[in-house]
Amino acid sequence: MKKHATLLGVVLLGFVSVLSYAQAPVPFVNQPLVPDAIAPGSAGFELTLNGTGFVTGSVVNWNGSARATTFVSSSRLTAAILPSDIAKPGSGRVTVVNPGVGGVSTAIPFEVTKPISVFTFNRTDYAVANACPSVVAADFNGDGNMDIAGVGSDKVSVYLGNDRGRFRYRGDYSTGTGDDSDALVVGDFNGDGKPDLAVRGVSVLLGNGDGSFQPPLVYPAGNRGVAVGDFNGDGKLDIAAPDGNAGVVYILLGNGDGTFQKPVSYATGSGPYDMAVGDFNGDGKLDLAIALQGEEAVSILLGNGDGSFQSPVQSATAGTSEDVYAADLNGDGVLDLIVPSQSSPEVSVLLGNGDGTFRPHVDYSTGAEVSRGGVADVNGDGKLDVVLTTWFSDKNRFFVLLGNGDGTFHKPRVYTTGTLPLGIAFGDFNNDGILDLVIANQPLGEVSVMLGAEVELRPDTLDFGNISVGKNASLSTKLTNIRKESLEITSITVQEGAFSQINNCGNSVGPGMSCTITVTFTPPTAGSFIAPVVVRDKATGSPQRVFLRGHGSATMAKRN
Repeated sequence: MKKHATLLGVVLLGFVSVLSYAQAPVPFVNQPLVPDAIAPGSAGFELTLNGTGFVTGSVVNWNGSARATTFVSSSRLTAAILPSDIAKPGSGRVTVVNPGVGGVSTAIPFEVTKPISVFTFNRTDYAVANACPSVVAADFNGDGNMDIAGVGSDKVSVYLGNDRGRFRYRGDYSTGTGDDSDALVVGDFNGDGKPDLAVRGVSVLLGNGDGSFQPPLVYPAGNRGVAVGDFNGDGKLDIAAPDGNAGVVYILLGNGDGTFQKPVSYATGSGPYDMAVGDFNGDGKLDLAIALQGEEAVSILLGNGDGSFQSPVQSATAGTSEDVYAADLNGDGVLDLIVPSQSSPEVSVLLGNGDGTFRPHVDYSTGAEVSRGGVADVNGDGKLDVVLTTWFSDKNRFFVLLGNGDGTFHKPRVYTTGTLPLGIAFGDFNNDGILDLVIANQPLGEVSVMLGAEVELRPDTLDFGNISVGKNASLSTKLTNIRKESLEITSITVQEGAFSQINNCGNSVGPGMSCTITVTFTPPTAGSFIAPVVVRDKATGSPQRVFLRGHGSATMAKRN
């Protein structure tokens, strides 16, 4: 009898264990990882992950392969990263896998690179759906390379990447929302291990794992941003969707098969737009921070852990906003907020107290109203930086504010991108260990892929304005080799006949040295001319480009 009782106890214990695994939440990982960058060739090290939803049996994966993991608490894991993982420059993708149907966390990039004191970007544009305001990066076809998707005009355009940072068109997929969607996020909504997409509206496009997507499942709710998280801890991803007119956020609890329950609304404040998800009070339950277009504040909705939320508490910001980002900016294990302002040329940083409240905002001027952005370690120094776009004033600029690691930031560095930039996504698109960006350019239906480069071209755009036919004008750009070794140059060319170039670069440029490329614009006819100067060299990210534009004006005939 005792033997049977013991056996029954084992069976029951096993059943309880399986049951607890089946109900394991979807893990959520805060940025930054500790550390979040390391030099290639370093020894193996212990990686610390802070977040929520960790359970006994959680496993940290490095590029999809399990690493020895220690469960510290429901909000902390450590993992042993191998020397072979970081032997060469590149980027690792770190995820947490919970047992049973608990799912997989969103991948967090880990840079294997030496810190870059001076950095620049090499730009290539790709046409996507018209009026593209939002873009995401993920591995949609499972080949280990990052892909991109941009949304606009009721369509999602997908481009598949290779290991050199180049992209090929995969296809357009209807969102079914019937309007110009301006928010797009990635999540695995049916638990098949393949990335899916959610678009504001709400529309869900389940991924097939080859870069294509199934017809949309539409759940009318919200008209602004969209965010995902396991808000009720049942191991199934849920969706949050604000309604800017009603002043509420809708929560759609997931069924785990790609479908969702009826939306339930919670008050937010005036004009909610986009959101950040995180555990702001350290209770292991996901909360929401919501940007407000109608007030100079951000609303904090603390989660109850069952999919419901408490009444909003507001924290003041520099101005009204349509986006907010959460990250641990000062390394204290507590999430902080970054809020770009639409109504003033500033971005507000609100350091978290760990109880769901935030310190008074500290503002950093960009010189222009900023709209969207993101947080990442751009220069690989282990400190989070802020990247911001300026859709309102400077029509083709974005800013990088380098972080000091204590929650403060340097003055912004300015870079050129496509016209009217909005959404940003990050990834190491060419696997060189230098973080890259992709930026959605709203009116032209294109995205700009900005590969982090070791060769700086400033300015990276030469605009000649209006030049009479038969006349000419010249502008120059400076090429700087920011590497520690000489830069071998293969060729410098421009193919459009209206432009010509001369340079003093020769066959190589020494470390830290510069040369000058001078371009002359001679319009042969009236009309607009666009072309790049293409610099081919031995640096990572080659070729580099300088974008040229000019307009030929017809010469007025002289009157007698």
